[in-house]
Amino acid sequence: MARSGTEERRRKGRLKLSRVVRVRPSEPGLIDFDEILPTQNAAQDSVYFISKNKKYKEGLRLFITYPYSETPGSINQESLGRVVRIDELDHGRRGIAVQILMPLYLGAKETLR
Repeated sequence: MARSGTEERRRKGRLKLSRVVRVRPSEPGLIDFDEILPTQNAAQDSVYFISKNKKYKEGLRLFITYPYSETPGSINQESLGRVVRIDELDHGRRGIAVQILMPLYLGAKETLR
């Protein structure tokens, strides 16, 4: 659902550069998935990506690795995030807006898949 006639609420500008993000729920016992997707845009404290996954719900807490790389030796910083908006798009696709709440520091290890 598009927002029209509303004020811009973003505090920081968007980067419309496609980067890879890894997304998975922070409570996998309730809902379990693990997706690696390109972003549509991003800011310092948020990412927006498109998925056909119907398990995303507003308020769902996620582990976000942005940017994500499968290259050996990559340092993938994982953060805690929350779904703040879902846009219903065409062909079963959904735009997912995630606010990055805080980084998770687990030492110098990379995120394991």
